[in-house]
Amino acid sequence: MGFLLPTFDEATERRFDVWRASRLNDALLAPVAIGGLAMFSFLAWDWLLDPTQFLACLLIRGTGTIIMMACAWKLLRTRATPLQLRWLGMLAVSAGTVSIALTQFLLQDGFLYGPAGLALFPTVSAVVVTRARQVPLLNLPGFAVVVALLLLKGVEGFALFNVIAFVGTGVFASGILALALERTARCGFQLELRLEEQAHIDPLTGIANRRRLEQEARDEVERARRFNRPLSLMIMDLDHFKGVNDRYGHPFGDKVLRTLADLGRANLRQTDLFARVGGEEFVVLMPETTAEAAAQLGERLRGLLAATPINDGEHVVTVTVSAGIAAHGPDAPTMEALMAMADKALYEAKAQGRDRVVIGPGGVG
Repeated sequence: MGFLLPTFDEATERRFDVWRASRLNDALLAPVAIGGLAMFSFLAWDWLLDPTQFLACLLIRGTGTIIMMACAWKLLRTRATPLQLRWLGMLAVSAGTVSIALTQFLLQDGFLYGPAGLALFPTVSAVVVTRARQVPLLNLPGFAVVVALLLLKGVEGFALFNVIAFVGTGVFASGILALALERTARCGFQLELRLEEQAHIDPLTGIANRRRLEQEARDEVERARRFNRPLSLMIMDLDHFKGVNDRYGHPFGDKVLRTLADLGRANLRQTDLFARVGGEEFVVLMPETTAEAAAQLGERLRGLLAATPINDGEHVVTVTVSAGIAAHGPDAPTMEALMAMADKALYEAKAQGRDRVVIGPGGVG
């Protein structure tokens, strides 16, 4: 069914399952509880069809209702994982289908007059699955019990056809409904992913913004602390950028920013995070990197930018960049401390004449 549905990579598919399960967890409490009560209310139908079996039907429907209410209680009290939600859904749907099938088995001509009831829970099973392909599996226990009871009862002819037609129609309708619901959910999730990406991307340069940097930096700092691994941070600031803007105009200044962003994208490693955090200020977060290795990378970017004339058709200008580097350690144990130390190093680079890379307060790379 992939051709009918938006698809994602493996990691994003797992995120989708968790995302969908979270929303189903909130939405299923009322339907499961109401379904249990609705099934119990059909005791009136049992009485009208065969009063002699009322107590047995009361026991069967009461047990099914209790199981479904227990599922609803579980949904209320806990946040179910996708796998837990699948088992809860199977239990609730099976309890409903089996309860109805057992009462019809006991009642005289129950399978003849009540097959529509057997289609109820297979049909609504569409709302309790995270994926449409789970519908047949979800209904398998209930369907197996229905088949077993039909064989025990010796149902044949029109009554047998009627039951199979209603149950099959219920499962088929559930599959179609589940497919539509999954498609809607996937489109909604896809939109959230786009909005999430936009919230973490600098619109001018297309690289990460300050929000994403802060989120990922805290995780990397914690990882470096926990496993005693190297981590470096570099702040880069374009030299005399205000003068470039004033002399050549803001569109040219934007081209300068995009040029540095493109050079960073092309030359940084996949594990590095490159972000624009202010007007002409950029940050590179480098896991598993010592200050010396970070300085080498900074020198490379600095040299590439200095050797890249920026041409907008009217002007050809060469710009430079200064950089300050800080390494995670006792003197910089947090994201804030890393930024402050790198900022001091950047200030030192500016003070020494710009167009250079400085490691730590006072140390020249």
